[in-house]
Amino acid sequence: MPRSRAILALLAAAGVLAACGGAPAKPAATTPATGAASAAKSMTIALWSAPDTFNPITAQTGYDDSVIGLMFDTLVWESPDQTFHPLLASSWQASPDGKTFTFHINPNANWTDGKPVTSSDVQYTLDQDSNPQIPAQYGSLVSLLVGSTTQGKNVDPSQPLAGIKIINPKTFELITKGPTDINTLLSDIGVNIFIAPEHAVTGVAPSAFARTPFYQHPTITDGPYEFVKYVNSQYVQLKRNPHYYLGAPKLDQLFVRVVPPTSMLAELRDGEIDATMVPGESDVPLQDWPAIKSLPNVKQDPVPGFTTQYVLVNTARPYLKNPQVREALTMAINRQEIVTQLLKGEGQIAVGPIDPLFKYADASLKPYPYDPAKAKSMLQAAGFPFSQPLQLLVPTGNEIRQESAPLIQQNLQAIGLTVNLQQYDFATMLANATKGNYDLALVGSTFGADPSLSASWFSCGGSLNRTKFCNAQVDQLYQEGLQTASFTKRKAIYDQLQQIIYKDAPMIFLYNADGLMAYNTRVDSAAIPDAYGMQQGWLWGVQ
Repeated sequence: MPRSRAILALLAAAGVLAACGGAPAKPAATTPATGAASAAKSMTIALWSAPDTFNPITAQTGYDDSVIGLMFDTLVWESPDQTFHPLLASSWQASPDGKTFTFHINPNANWTDGKPVTSSDVQYTLDQDSNPQIPAQYGSLVSLLVGSTTQGKNVDPSQPLAGIKIINPKTFELITKGPTDINTLLSDIGVNIFIAPEHAVTGVAPSAFARTPFYQHPTITDGPYEFVKYVNSQYVQLKRNPHYYLGAPKLDQLFVRVVPPTSMLAELRDGEIDATMVPGESDVPLQDWPAIKSLPNVKQDPVPGFTTQYVLVNTARPYLKNPQVREALTMAINRQEIVTQLLKGEGQIAVGPIDPLFKYADASLKPYPYDPAKAKSMLQAAGFPFSQPLQLLVPTGNEIRQESAPLIQQNLQAIGLTVNLQQYDFATMLANATKGNYDLALVGSTFGADPSLSASWFSCGGSLNRTKFCNAQVDQLYQEGLQTASFTKRKAIYDQLQQIIYKDAPMIFLYNADGLMAYNTRVDSAAIPDAYGMQQGWLWGVQ
C-alpha cells in the first residue's frame, strides 16, 4: 500500500494513462451505478494511470508502487507525522554506537504458499537492490550499509552484501558505515524496500530480473492481498490474503482501476469507484472539486500535498550545463500564475526537494522570483544560444501538469526562447528522459521526509537522476548526513545540501499541489486517504 517514499517515487509523475476519451473498462464484478460488488465486501479504488510492473525491486513509478504495496510488505510503514510502525519487522533496536540495527521479523509473517518470511528473504532483496546489473529503483538507499558504494551497489557482487547479517531465520542485523539515526534507516530502507520472496525468483539472471514472468503474475505474496489478474491499462484485481499476519483483510476482493482525471467525478458520483487512492496519483480535478461537495454519497478529503511537480533539465546538454542558465529558466517561469490559475490556490510554489512541512526543510530558502527581464539578462550573460530550440516533454496522466506546459512555453518564449512541446504517454516520456533524449521534461515526485531519500535524484549516478546532475560536494553531504546520528548536525548538513541544489538548479521546482482526495460514504474510516494516501489495507472495509 502507499508509503512515504520518494518514492511514492514518481508519485504523481508516473504511469501509462489510458486514453482520456473515456474511462477504461470496469471490472466485471462491479455492479453498475452502485459500485458495490458482490456480497458488499469488495472495494474499487482509482489511479490515474496504469502500473507497468509488479516487480518490487525494479518498479519505476508511484503507480507501480501503489499496487505492489498491496501485495508485498516493507519492514515498516510511516504515517504523515513521520512515525514508523511495524509491518514485517515487529520490533527493532539500535546498538549504542549507532552502527548496528537488529530487526525481528513478525513470527507469523508467511508467504501465501505457506513458507515463512525469513531473514534470508531480506538478504536476498538487499542483494538484488545492490546488484550493479539490476536497475533497482531505490538501490541507492542501500548506500547506508557496509559493503556498498556511494550509489548503493555491492562492492563485491559475487558475495552477499556485507551490511546485513543473519542471526536466525527471524532476526537479522543491518550494519551501517557510520553512526546513523535509526529514523534514517527506517525511512530509507525500512519504508521503501519491499521484501521479495527468495524462493520464487532465485536463480533468475540479473539481465532478466526486471521482466521475469513471476513479477508479471506474482503468485506468491506476503501482503494483505493476493494477485488475481491484471487487465492491461484497465484494472488490477486482488483478493484478500486470509492468512495475513496482521489479520485477515475485511475485504474479499479489491480492484485498482485506471480512471482518467476527466472521469473521476462521474465515477465517484455513480459509485463506480469508492475512493481516490493517493495524492498526486488520483486526485479529483480542481474544476470538479466544487461539484464533489454536492454529491450525497461522496465526501471530500483535502490533504497536504507532499508531491513536488518540477521540470527536469538535461544538464548534459552543452547549452544547459551552466547553473546560471538553469537559474534563469526558473526565474522566467511564472510559477505563482500556475498556483493561482491552475491550482486555484490549492498549493504553493516549490523551493526544493524537501517539502516545507518536513522537519529537515531549510526555511531560509525562498522561491526564486518571477523576473523575466533578469532571466533574459542572465541568459545573455551566460552566452546562451537563443537560436537553440528547446524541447519540453509533457507526459499524459496529470491534468494540471499538462495544462502548465503551454504556460511554461509562453513564459520562456516571452524572453526570446523557442520551446516545442512534445506529448507522450508517461512510459514513453520516461524512457526518453532516462536515455537523455530531451532538453526539459515535466515530472513530479514525492522526495520523502528524510533528505537522504532524495539522493536517488541528485547524487552522481543516482538511480533516478535523469538530469545527469553531478556535484561532488552534494554526494559528500549525502554521505555525511547518512553517517550522522544527531538531528541537529544532520539538519546543518542537509541545509547546506539544499542550498547547493537550490543554487545549481538541476530542476525547475514548480509547485506542491494539495491532494484533493474523495471517498464514498460506504467506506470505513480506516480506508480514508491521508497525506500519503490509503494505508493499512488489511483494515479497509465497506458498509
